[in-house]
Amino acid sequence: MSDAGRLTVAVCDDEPELLAGTCRLLGEVLADTDHRICPFADPRTLLKQPEPFDIAVLDIQLPRQSGIELARQLLRRSPGCQIIFLTAYMAYCQDVYDVEHIAFVLKEEMATRLPPAVQRACRRLEHRDAAAVSGQMLILGAPGHAIQIPADDILYLERQVRVTWVHTLGGSFSTPDKLEDLVVRLDPVFFCQTHKSFAIHWTFAGKYEKNTIRMRNGVDIPVSRRYAAAVRRSFVAYAARQSALEVKAP
Repeated sequence: MSDAGRLTVAVCDDEPELLAGTCRLLGEVLADTDHRICPFADPRTLLKQPEPFDIAVLDIQLPRQSGIELARQLLRRSPGCQIIFLTAYMAYCQDVYDVEHIAFVLKEEMATRLPPAVQRACRRLEHRDAAAVSGQMLILGAPGHAIQIPADDILYLERQVRVTWVHTLGGSFSTPDKLEDLVVRLDPVFFCQTHKSFAIHWTFAGKYEKNTIRMRNGVDIPVSRRYAAAVRRSFVAYAARQSALEVKAP
């Protein structure tokens, strides 16, 4: 989580009363959790904040920019952010599926539907942090010139000519190691090669379609025919693991 273990939540709504009410409700839901709630009336002000957010509760109808586009920009910067959409209009329910999110809550149902959505987001963050504590590292380079990358931070891997790029939450790192050699050193439940030049971390995959996987930071990763069946099997294994974690969660 952000800020030395403290849960950091962004709330963006241009209606002052609703913004204040949402923050109060979140404070009640998170009363037993070390947290900080950051209210914003304008998406531009939110995006100027340098810190990453663990959870973002966003009104879809915002001045100058929709909450859906705001979510896209937040996810490019912080792919692990858990997005919850708020709206007064059911008509927006189809539009939100273009962006990775954990819940779509009608404002008239906020008192009953927002608390469980926030609890689901917290469970996802706990699972992510637990994976990070497991300590799996991807080591690049030779002795004297090696770096260790936490596997939990890897978004995807990309082979370009004779160099493989490991794209992470903290930046991109290059290595002459072949893509296939790196993938076999990672957890096969969470990592999957989708193409001769690409492999993904399922945790940061937002939308899985037949020929493309859109990552939560907006990057489209191709799925080639050669790897399509293996990608399907990998996704089933990953989904089963996530379902098991949800069942075990209190």
